[in-house]
Amino acid sequence: MKTIVIGDDLAEKLAQLLNLEAILIEERIFPDGELQPRLQKEKKAEQIILILQKRTDENINSYLLKYFLLARKAKDLAPKVVGIMPYLPYARQDAVFQEGESLSALYVDELIEKNLDVFITCNLHEHRKRIKDLFKIPAHNLFLFKDLAEKFSDFDSKETVVIGPDREAKTFVDDFCLNFSAQKLVFLKQRDTKTGKITFSYPQEDLVGKEVIIVDDIVATGGTILEAAKIVHQLKAKTISFAFVHPIFGDQSIESLKTIHPQKIITTNTIENSKYELDIVEPLARFLKKITQL
Repeated sequence: MKTIVIGDDLAEKLAQLLNLEAILIEERIFPDGELQPRLQKEKKAEQIILILQKRTDENINSYLLKYFLLARKAKDLAPKVVGIMPYLPYARQDAVFQEGESLSALYVDELIEKNLDVFITCNLHEHRKRIKDLFKIPAHNLFLFKDLAEKFSDFDSKETVVIGPDREAKTFVDDFCLNFSAQKLVFLKQRDTKTGKITFSYPQEDLVGKEVIIVDDIVATGGTILEAAKIVHQLKAKTISFAFVHPIFGDQSIESLKTIHPQKIITTNTIENSKYELDIVEPLARFLKKITQL
């Protein structure tokens, strides 16, 4: 099956790993804000893989529209289009909490899937709905915590505690520890709806002299994960490290965690940043070989 990869720098790296042709895109923005993404060349194929990384300075809505326009173009060029969106926007609104709200996660996914045959994202935060509940096409949520754990191979797992800052992070902790048999601990987070203040309750564990790794899927300003780190510090841990997938504000999200001088900060390039340690292209290439004819 003739397969072409189209997109940005991630597309070029993915094509090299899979020994495929890559077609990069050019972008034009008109004075009124309209987008005009353009393939550097147009070529028919039996299968197209579309992958785009959200840039740090890019409006999330512009990113979505650009992806939609390119997916529609790809459908003109190939009968099968595999879409990879490393970070899926609007996923947090997967339920209606107040009358009149839009079910944004479902609506955005319905728009995306119109011109795709397969969809892949990385560590979609599946709050109340699973990815299969949001897409009618085959959709895959690629978990990266096992790959993040490999970056801690120099840690003694017997002297390490892996912590999730809230109950939703339990899955992340479990995935992280699949091949890293460390002690696991999950905090219970509560947020004051009026003040926004975060408080935690947690088991009274002895962290004295332990290497602690706090794992989460998303870091924006770093508020939640830093509050958890303060507790870990009070419990006399030897070192504190962070491992997470999506740096929402790029380098700024990573820099926000340096105030406590962590041992390590390990993140990915699902969103553009210059400080990532795990390149998602390799796990994506492995996964694509499993689910497509490559």
